[in-house]
Amino acid sequence: MLRIGFAPYYQVMPAPEFFDAMKSAWAAASSRFEAYSLILPGSPRFICQPEVCTAFCCHAYSVNLGDREVDRFRRLENLELVEFLEVDEVGEPITLPMAQPYLLARTEGHCKMLGDHLGCTTYEGRPNACRLYPHFVVFWDAEAGRARTTPSKRAAAAFEAASLGNTYGLTPLLLGHVECPGFTGDALNSEEWLQLFRRTYQLQYTEV
Repeated sequence: MLRIGFAPYYQVMPAPEFFDAMKSAWAAASSRFEAYSLILPGSPRFICQPEVCTAFCCHAYSVNLGDREVDRFRRLENLELVEFLEVDEVGEPITLPMAQPYLLARTEGHCKMLGDHLGCTTYEGRPNACRLYPHFVVFWDAEAGRARTTPSKRAAAAFEAASLGNTYGLTPLLLGHVECPGFTGDALNSEEWLQLFRRTYQLQYTEV
């Protein structure tokens, strides 16, 4: 995975033109991401709503973990591998031919870590996929007419520029899952949006 440094950008707020570029890119990209909406300053904050959420992602999907995530889970939750990973008949973790080869354990048709209250029982150690949801970052490549969703030098450069309130090459888009009922908070201001964008990018593109 590509790794970059993070400068102290906190005093730099994007100009309106920065978000105008995002809106323009989203107009071209939106038909390919119908399950998502564009998140901008003024969009409602995400606040988990377990009492109205179906917790569909915790029921329907298997979550992949990489080595670093497994190590973090063990360290923060003090669990053995067999307690939170899918294992074979002899208790060895099942691995897939993927960059993130492990699977979070499931039981009775849902994530093993999902509590009766529809909350995560291992919140501090949860995988990056769970930390990301319901947000997602894509980079729109206007020249190619397509979205880029994998780490690259171009994406890293576009992220660095965006963190300084500029666009450079690819246009970053911070998206939110439209079916999530948690977008009920107060409107994001520009600084909160920028912090959310940075953290989502870090989780999605630079952490394994």
